[in-house]
Amino acid sequence: MIQTAKKVESMFPNKNRLFAALREVLLVSLSVSIAWLLRFDFTLPNPQVLFAAMPILVLLRILGMARFNLFHGYWRYTGISDALDILKAVALGSVGFLVAERWILGEKRFPLSVYCIELILTLCMLVGVRVLARAVLQNAQSSTDRDNRKTVVVIGAGCAAAMLLRELPRSAYFPVALVDDDPAKAGVRLHGVPVAGTVQDLPHVVRAYRPHELMIAIPSASGEQMQRIIDICDHTRVRFRTVPSLGDLLNGAVTVDQLRDVNFEDLLGRDPVCLDVDSVRRRITGRVVMVTGAAGSIGSELCHQLLNYKPLKLICLDQGETPLFNLQNAQTGSTCSIVYCVADITDGTRLRDVIREHDVQVVLNAAAYKHVPLMEENLSEALKNNVFGLLDLMEVADHSGCEDFLLISSDKAVNPTSFMGCTKRIGELMVATRPSRMRCLSVRFGNVLGSQGSVIPLFQEQIKLKHTITVTHPDITRYFMTIPEAVSLVLQAFSIGGKRDILVLDMGKPVRILDLTKTLIRLSGLPQDQVKISFTGLRPVEKLFEDLFYAFERRSNTGAQKVFRTQGQTASWSELLQLLAELRAECAIGIPDRIRSKVKEIVPEYHWVPTEGEVHVPAPLLHDSQLFGDQVPLANANG
Repeated sequence: MIQTAKKVESMFPNKNRLFAALREVLLVSLSVSIAWLLRFDFTLPNPQVLFAAMPILVLLRILGMARFNLFHGYWRYTGISDALDILKAVALGSVGFLVAERWILGEKRFPLSVYCIELILTLCMLVGVRVLARAVLQNAQSSTDRDNRKTVVVIGAGCAAAMLLRELPRSAYFPVALVDDDPAKAGVRLHGVPVAGTVQDLPHVVRAYRPHELMIAIPSASGEQMQRIIDICDHTRVRFRTVPSLGDLLNGAVTVDQLRDVNFEDLLGRDPVCLDVDSVRRRITGRVVMVTGAAGSIGSELCHQLLNYKPLKLICLDQGETPLFNLQNAQTGSTCSIVYCVADITDGTRLRDVIREHDVQVVLNAAAYKHVPLMEENLSEALKNNVFGLLDLMEVADHSGCEDFLLISSDKAVNPTSFMGCTKRIGELMVATRPSRMRCLSVRFGNVLGSQGSVIPLFQEQIKLKHTITVTHPDITRYFMTIPEAVSLVLQAFSIGGKRDILVLDMGKPVRILDLTKTLIRLSGLPQDQVKISFTGLRPVEKLFEDLFYAFERRSNTGAQKVFRTQGQTASWSELLQLLAELRAECAIGIPDRIRSKVKEIVPEYHWVPTEGEVHVPAPLLHDSQLFGDQVPLANANG
């Protein structure tokens, strides 16, 4: 086959412009001769007129074609642009020939009809011979491709599939068929590739075409649709991959290099969120913004997305030196002014210095301890960071003239069974009740995929190393959202939220963890029977189902899609401040049950039962001056 392709191509040399020009001379001469014969019913009257005019016509045709660079000889790549150039060259040559013959040489015997017939024939010949050469060469090459390339069946026959098919000829893949659920596309061809059936017919199409690989080109598919497609692909036992998301498509054309294995984020896919970018821009552009916990999963994505809104200065603050260094390396090249601060949010003096030095106007607090089992064993540290560190940060920000304050909360703050969830709920209560000159609000959402220490990377590591996945309960479910989607909605909520609001993100449908593990096993490429799923039982602080709202909370819509506002009764700030003072005193004593008992006074919904024989010794009360170090309490401040 390769020799055939070379022989065909040798008929049309593509490097010698002289040979290319001779080909065009022959075609033009043939065209005018046929035109003359057609005009005179295949007789040859006045041959001297024809032979005298032919050199002039050929010369003008050559000049016209040279003007539009049509002697390159690369006929295998002929396209619409070449056809348009030929049309321009032929039209220009015909006008010149008419002027030369009729008005310059005064030759009236050359029939006017021959001018028109010759133009049409020359155009058809010059275009036709190129199209024919391209078809022959591509057919020969296709036969070679079929032998030497991996054959693929593309799932989808829309815009993404069309873009993909244009790229595949330049790769090691050869498309043999398409499938699409749109019945109107059945039997049609897209870039020469037939639509061989629906997605449901994929197993039959695979048996008929025997492809090496399947490529999913439906970037707009929802999670439910993608799950159905993956199930069908899985039954074919053929490797499958997918094109990037819609966002990636908008940033650049699909190429074969962008194809990737399907991951869990694809199966979680939802309809695109319509963000009010202008409202976010008004809150961010030209202002000094500080992100705490900036090197974490949510914090780093916050920093990344904030840069798109052109803040005057971005302060990235985190207590982890190495993660902050990695964030700095990831953000090199940004034109925005960025400052990286190693600091702990429990250090009020350091926070005050940073905020005042840079005139911070907006604080987005993503700094928190979040690992549930660890915090059950480190109660005082959880309170120190998630509660008292937050309180100190709010005090410092308010006294330093900050205008906006956002707390990142969690669905574990709702009817908490874990101590970490309680600290998040206390944070929500502080934001909702504390009198402040700032606009303070909190945003509550569930698990994010791919965050540090989250379940997806853990399961993937277990599959890789042990071929075993440990699940606590077969019916346990959780809400999931991708990090970019969650952060986008957080910024949307921040832009529209009011003072003391608790906003909740729409997390879609909860996902059963057992289904998640089976999907991850399938996507890992390992047979289901080679990976064991082990059930360990629910941990004492673990719930089967997470909630996004309390029963007493009233949910209302906001001006943003997938962002809700909650309203519920809360204690007064003075009462909460007193309870926090008592809680700080209990932390100083360090008796776990007494700490939990005091937390339950603040969060009555906390699912905790005290151990038998607990001694109820009142904790010493602290004066206002002792509550928050050298910070002045705002218990009497105006809201």
